[in-house]
Amino acid sequence: MKRMFMTAILVFSVAAAAATATAGSDATKNASVSCTALRAKMGATAFSQAYATFGRCVSSLAPLEQQNLNSANAACTAEQNDSNFAASHGGKTFDQFYGTGKKGRNAFGNCVSTKAKASSQAEQQARPNPSRTCRVLRSGMGALAFAQTYGKNARDKNAFGKCVSKTAHSQTQNELNAAASCRAEQSDAAFTASHSGKTFAQFYGTGDLSNAFGKCVSAKASASAQAQQQATIKAAKACVAEQKSNPVAFKAKYGTFGHCVSAHASSG
Repeated sequence: MKRMFMTAILVFSVAAAAATATAGSDATKNASVSCTALRAKMGATAFSQAYATFGRCVSSLAPLEQQNLNSANAACTAEQNDSNFAASHGGKTFDQFYGTGKKGRNAFGNCVSTKAKASSQAEQQARPNPSRTCRVLRSGMGALAFAQTYGKNARDKNAFGKCVSKTAHSQTQNELNAAASCRAEQSDAAFTASHSGKTFAQFYGTGDLSNAFGKCVSAKASASAQAQQQATIKAAKACVAEQKSNPVAFKAKYGTFGHCVSAHASSG
């Protein structure tokens, strides 16, 4: 009996490890697709400034792609357990709607893949180009303030590249934060009641609604990016005025222009 029990535990552990490995592999694969699209949007030079290597981009986006998979898994589980699924899907059962082949045994996997891909594509389409963001920042801050804020070498000649790198990192963090917020909304039983009777998928999704999670993430991440951009430009202008007013006190208080911008931007 003890041997059978231990065997059962071993089988379960191996199965769980295999499932985790598969999920991680899928997230990495999806991140690679996203990075390929981002590199095409940014261009090779800017992409290199942002991530240094393709592998670093994949590592950065893999956690977000894992969130897409987690969200898709939750949504598909809910649909699979929905007794009214057929009524709202042309009379087809979950297996018939998503599955292929005999008995549609691959239905759940197809459902997860479809929703995760749709969310990833929605995020790709809305993901801003860090180079473009930095050009907007340079224009709003002024060339000198921009160089002093981001530059890290003699005469701050690497300012633009450093801005691109920092912006790309911020974008990824914004999307991860947005994903956590969207997952909370997706699992909130009271969501429909507080959103005019619309479900999470209906509120955020378009088309067949499979992109709902990605649309939610991109909307929240975009709002955060806009707020950060405006705060940085406002902070730079305040620092220019403060530095001009009393350069000695400015140096003693902040040390560098970049530290001043960071302090003002974070304080609001």
